[in-house]
Amino acid sequence: MTDWAGLTWPEVAEAVERQPVALLPFGAVEEHGPHLPLGTDVLAADGLAERLANTAGLLRLPTVPYGQVWSLEHFPGSLSVRDETLVALVTDLAGGLSRAGVRGIVLFSAHLGNAAALRKAARTLAETGGLPAIALTYPGLAEVAKEVRESADSHPSIMHADEIETSVLLALAPDHVRMDRAVTEYPVYPQDFDAAPVRWDTVSRSGVFGDATAATPGKGERVVDHVVRTAADLIAGWRKRVGV
Repeated sequence: MTDWAGLTWPEVAEAVERQPVALLPFGAVEEHGPHLPLGTDVLAADGLAERLANTAGLLRLPTVPYGQVWSLEHFPGSLSVRDETLVALVTDLAGGLSRAGVRGIVLFSAHLGNAAALRKAARTLAETGGLPAIALTYPGLAEVAKEVRESADSHPSIMHADEIETSVLLALAPDHVRMDRAVTEYPVYPQDFDAAPVRWDTVSRSGVFGDATAATPGKGERVVDHVVRTAADLIAGWRKRVGV
């Protein structure tokens, strides 16, 4: 793996020639219950990006630490940016990457709330003749979560400070997990939860959406391994299709 931020400017051309596709990871700063830090998604993005860059032969860019966390921004410490901000950031960076000779960009988010913005950014680049891009957010998560989960999920579309996400952080950044503070909470969701804007602090007191006490490092390793392998397969197919 080559780390873009660790290069000097005379080294860029050779690095890009060896690895012409860049990986841009995204995290977020938001509450993750009483047992995980606000930077959980940044730590996860860093760990996943390192493994994915090595597996898929990508030139790794620094992780973007902020994301769209509208649903959780009323919890103290959460910091949110607009989808439009993320789209503009990606398209601006893609211009500089293209000038440096990069031929494609993988947008990878460890925060599910960034998914819509990163897909829009990839479409915007396609429509404007920018760098070919693919947007990935925990690909393969649903399948592997079913295999490793021992507790019930809180909601089909949510993985937040629960058994799965806590396990991922135990695998990637165990020193940042305080399992002695882990709790279980299953919020009661309004009927229109998936159809209307809902602030998640109105349905959860702890900021945990499931059973965090069931997390283990072994489960996290299985999730991380599956997600990285799934992402690498998707990237290989995409690169072949678009010729990068």
